[in-house]
Amino acid sequence: MSQDSRALILAAVDIVPLISQTVALKRRGRKFVGLCPFHTEKTPSFTVDQVKQAFYCFGCKASGSVFDFVMKRDRVEFKEALEILARSAGIELPQFGGKKMASGERQAMLDALSAACRFFENQFNAPGGGGARAYLRERGFDETTIKKFQVGLALDSWDSLLKGPVGKKFSIGTLVQAGLIKPRDKGDGHYDVFRNRIMFPIKNESGQIIAFGGRVVPGSTDPAKYLNSPETILFNKSRSIFGLDMARQKIVESRVVAVVEGYTDVMMAHQFGASNVVSVLGTAMTEQHVGVLRRFADRIVLLFDADSAGDAAVDRVVQLFLTQPVEIGVATMPEGLDPDEFLLKEGTKGFEQLIGGAADALEYAWKQLARKFVRESGDMTGQQKAAQQYLELLANARRGGPVDTLRWGGALARVSRLMDIPVEVLHRKFGKTGQKEAGRPISGQNVGESGSARPTGGRYLAESQVLGVLLIAPRIWGRVQTVMTVEDFADQRLKALAEVYWNHQREEGEPVFNEFIDSLKEAELKSLAIELADAVEELDLEVTLSGALQYLSESRQRSAEQKIVATLRRSGEEQELSEEEQVKLLVKLQESARRPDLRRVGRS
Repeated sequence: MSQDSRALILAAVDIVPLISQTVALKRRGRKFVGLCPFHTEKTPSFTVDQVKQAFYCFGCKASGSVFDFVMKRDRVEFKEALEILARSAGIELPQFGGKKMASGERQAMLDALSAACRFFENQFNAPGGGGARAYLRERGFDETTIKKFQVGLALDSWDSLLKGPVGKKFSIGTLVQAGLIKPRDKGDGHYDVFRNRIMFPIKNESGQIIAFGGRVVPGSTDPAKYLNSPETILFNKSRSIFGLDMARQKIVESRVVAVVEGYTDVMMAHQFGASNVVSVLGTAMTEQHVGVLRRFADRIVLLFDADSAGDAAVDRVVQLFLTQPVEIGVATMPEGLDPDEFLLKEGTKGFEQLIGGAADALEYAWKQLARKFVRESGDMTGQQKAAQQYLELLANARRGGPVDTLRWGGALARVSRLMDIPVEVLHRKFGKTGQKEAGRPISGQNVGESGSARPTGGRYLAESQVLGVLLIAPRIWGRVQTVMTVEDFADQRLKALAEVYWNHQREEGEPVFNEFIDSLKEAELKSLAIELADAVEELDLEVTLSGALQYLSESRQRSAEQKIVATLRRSGEEQELSEEEQVKLLVKLQESARRPDLRRVGRS
């Protein structure tokens, strides 16, 4: 099966609800814990990390991605696990033997999109981009925000990208696959997808550019105000979230994410320090969007402006609230203001109060209906109409999929109070909402012992920290690989993991953690990678990496000195080296001794 199908499933399936079907999980800090389904235990040692999308058992060392869990739980091969997960995520797999995109092609697409981003940025900053720059300045955006979001400009030309450096570097096929150019409807040739637009790169949660959004330049006659890239193997509008790569850390810390409509709304929120704000690219929120966001947040707040809070939007929010295992709230902007305008007027404090005061989806829906039908206090007719509409809204939402039993009960209790109808009658009217019991945990199955203890010592710790930091922050690899190679790892297990990691970076680019874990063939390497990442995630990554690299550099220096001394001693005893060779070794030793031991300097 294609790597693309594998990546789609890893992006679509959240590991926490998947494992919750088998294991009773409880939140403990940023992770979830439960009794391991793969060996018998009384004290929970099985952990699930929603951010990394990986599981790990401290008892039996079982570990891995959603694929590994299904393979162990159901005792199936990878192909069957792929099919099981694809069915649960609603993803259609290509027929066996169908066309497969090589990892090199995928990386070429990513490279082309990055090159296009640089091209657009250069056009934005060139003399011809003066109008676009002035427009954003008038909107209140500062230079730092514009650079941070890599805003660019597509010129008013049919082929400036195609005939420029990007078109010369990449093949027509790659540019079409990446959604940057299109074939002409009539005749031969191709043309740029984006023309005369301010460009906003859309990135995945790892920060790789996967698409673009373009807003028409002021004064344009193009009726399409906003335009997104066509869907590609990298970009799916129903799953992609603008700004998530920059918002992710703040979302994890606060456990709250605010969802706005446009790119500029996200940019302004981040400019004001409200960095847990993202956008779903001008489309309605989907189950896939919710699935991605609830990996990082316990509460999703949708920020509607007064115009967008229509009946269809409210219906959709209620359906998501009842069918998705995450809190969903709704806040409405004051009349006539967009989020970026609100921030400029009210500042960060006002924005945070707006988000903090968001009503849950059911309460918001009732308020909207009451505002629509109830004209004055005591208007029983209007209240009955509102309650009837509310019942219909709940009924329609319930048809969208299995609902959460507790939330459904709360919704009916609210209707019961409003309409003075016993809850039991409402339950009979709507029928039962219960879902099948989750599968029982597999007990008594020991998939392996803990194995040999991990080695200790300064060098092992330093090597472990380097790899751990690289697994969490793959962008740093470019700097690390200039001072350290795979051969520098002394521990064989770390060396084996480093070799896979180095090859992945060279051949496929920066790895996404759960995809990298899934690509490891050996169970021991999966466990090791998760352990290394866990060990450093609470540390300052820059400080940890610098300290580890310095320690390893000094360790290599001491090792070289010891070899020189040993060679000189052996030479003195056995007369193996000439006098000239001995002098050269002494000079090397003297030069090495002049270099300060920075660790000792730091302690003095």
